[in-house]
Amino acid sequence: MTLIAAVPGTWFARFEGREGDDEWGELDGGLMHSEVIAWDGEGFALVVDRETGRLGRAAEREGFAGMCDAVEKAEAETTEEEVLERVQRGKAEREKRERKTGG
Repeated sequence: MTLIAAVPGTWFARFEGREGDDEWGELDGGLMHSEVIAWDGEGFALVVDRETGRLGRAAEREGFAGMCDAVEKAEAETTEEEVLERVQRGKAEREKRERKTGG
């Protein structure tokens, strides 16, 4: 099998958990992301199978919901409180800038 190493931290496979499914250590039925370790010769993303410790095709794993890059992963993992805090911080910075420039 031909393998092409993935750039670390760049691509992730997204999996949908089921309520009560603790395979990923998450019990809320939410999303889990698994880092792509390599690509096989046919272009499929390979991730670590936690049970066997072997690489396997992400698309063939139960719950596979697609691929995302690091930015999309970070956005998906952002809580509502973090978004609100970011918006408030941006508003405060704009107001400060406007006071300095007078408008």
